[in-house]
Amino acid sequence: MEWELLGIILTGLGALYLWIFQIPYSLPHPLATKQGRENRFDILRGFAMVGIVLIHIHSYFQFFHPADQMVVRTTLFFSNLSRFSVPLFILTSAIFLRKKEGYWISKLKNLILPYSIASVIGYLVKYNNYNVIEFIHFYFLGKVFAPFYFVPLLIQFYILFYLFDKFLINKSFSKLLLLFSFLVNLSSNLGFFDSILPNEYHSVSIFNYIFFFILGIQIGLSKEEKNKPKAELLFPFGAIALLFFFFLILFSGVYAIDFKNHHLVYPIFFFLGIWEILPKFNHKVSNWISFIGNNSLFIFLLHPFIIHMMHSLDPYTFGGPFLGYIVTMILNVGIPIAIAIIVQKGKFLYRSHHSGELQ
Repeated sequence: MEWELLGIILTGLGALYLWIFQIPYSLPHPLATKQGRENRFDILRGFAMVGIVLIHIHSYFQFFHPADQMVVRTTLFFSNLSRFSVPLFILTSAIFLRKKEGYWISKLKNLILPYSIASVIGYLVKYNNYNVIEFIHFYFLGKVFAPFYFVPLLIQFYILFYLFDKFLINKSFSKLLLLFSFLVNLSSNLGFFDSILPNEYHSVSIFNYIFFFILGIQIGLSKEEKNKPKAELLFPFGAIALLFFFFLILFSGVYAIDFKNHHLVYPIFFFLGIWEILPKFNHKVSNWISFIGNNSLFIFLLHPFIIHMMHSLDPYTFGGPFLGYIVTMILNVGIPIAIAIIVQKGKFLYRSHHSGELQ
């Protein structure tokens, strides 16, 4: 709660700064470039996917070395630093969401089917006493592996958009809807719904992320304002970033507080801050992170298998805490990416072969 209120206070200070100095700023929009859609959203998803891996690496190190406080609190810092990840995925998933022909077919093919296969295999790998009722329970709540809760959460948002798309994309009351979603999200974060909602539903509650979903829809509907002067936000973003960084160190290193995934303010500042500095990134680095973002589903579904199997091996065996952390991260991102490359090449060869036969 303290971190949530701190974020709101810092947001108020930032907004006050922009208002006093009359600094113009418009939300990023899904601008189409000559190469296609704006790839900075894919880069942000790449950051988010790596962040999700870092969150689970902390649990891995904590499992083996709970007494090594220096190491555990360092991994906790990187875990807390990565807590923008799930909200950012929700936000970027909503940006390009449109209700059109094949809406559910694409969701079934690209999300539900891979998730279902991964859940079945994961259940067989992770558990010993198999039970159909238990599996169904785990499947619909995303409990086969800890990060799988994201899929039932995202599917709820897809259903919400499918049912109420005309209401959600109506610009007449978009600002009011955004404010309402912020208040609902804040109330959920502060625990006001905990006694109302079933305990089992808390982890997949859409109220924890509703603001990010609505914000993503509104960003997706925004248009480029070509004549609007460019805002110089170095001071407000720099000052607030330093404050956030200070409190991240304080809460992680001193108080050892493990943050939640659904704080409101931190993900938004990360999103806007990184958006501004992404054009300054090295082109090759941007392409690699964008590639990770484009193949995030592979990492999301396969990385839990890797980290689960690695629990039979002490991370220090890779060369101590520092090298162990680096190797763990590379394995959990690299192996799914390698599989993604193999699958994509296989699809390309298959299509090339069949197109050649047709000719």
